[in-house]
Amino acid sequence: MTARSVGVVTGLTSEVRALADCPGLAVRCHGPGPARAEAAARALLDGGAGALISAGICGALDPGLAPGAVILPARVVNRHDDGDSWLADAVWHAAVVAAAPPGLRLHTGALLGSDRAVGSVDGKRHLAARTGAVAVDMESHAVARVATAAGVPFLVLRTVADTATDTLPPWLAGVLNRDGTPNAAMALRRMLLGPWRLPSLIALARRSRAAERALGTAAHALRLSAGP
Repeated sequence: MTARSVGVVTGLTSEVRALADCPGLAVRCHGPGPARAEAAARALLDGGAGALISAGICGALDPGLAPGAVILPARVVNRHDDGDSWLADAVWHAAVVAAAPPGLRLHTGALLGSDRAVGSVDGKRHLAARTGAVAVDMESHAVARVATAAGVPFLVLRTVADTATDTLPPWLAGVLNRDGTPNAAMALRRMLLGPWRLPSLIALARRSRAAERALGTAAHALRLSAGP
């Protein structure tokens, strides 16, 4: 295969910053969720990208995955349709695995794509048992769908933020703007209305920062900009 321009879809602006030191990648963020990820993927293809990557943080379904664990799934499965799945480009995937330095462990089990956040421990346990996926996010299935329809190769690179035993409280909804930037005013309001929430927010921020650092390190080490 010849080298192609590689477009990267993220859901958060912090993920864009994590990838800033990886030259040769065209990174686009329209915000979290499948609809915005699909729009970003289509915009990258319209701009000339010949391959797509879904990159960012994710939630673990496998209890053995700690914050910062690197997920390079061979397959993406759809939470909402058990028969719907997409294979990452096999040649590209194998080349990236081969390029990994000895100290970088890659988890290549299936990634679950979900249209909504999976916040409860019981929900994560149920989805892991039902699908066999090791982690879950809200964008990769949309990117995989767009890439497959367009006939271009795709990969997914995700790093774990919340583990299988971490709960994402419902009050976190709204602390992100539609474009994936933090909503500081909303976060402050939630803290003022419930100061007992502060430890959870600090813990979540710490795990997210660890995942974003791991994302930048992995993307650089795996030479993703070389393309398929």
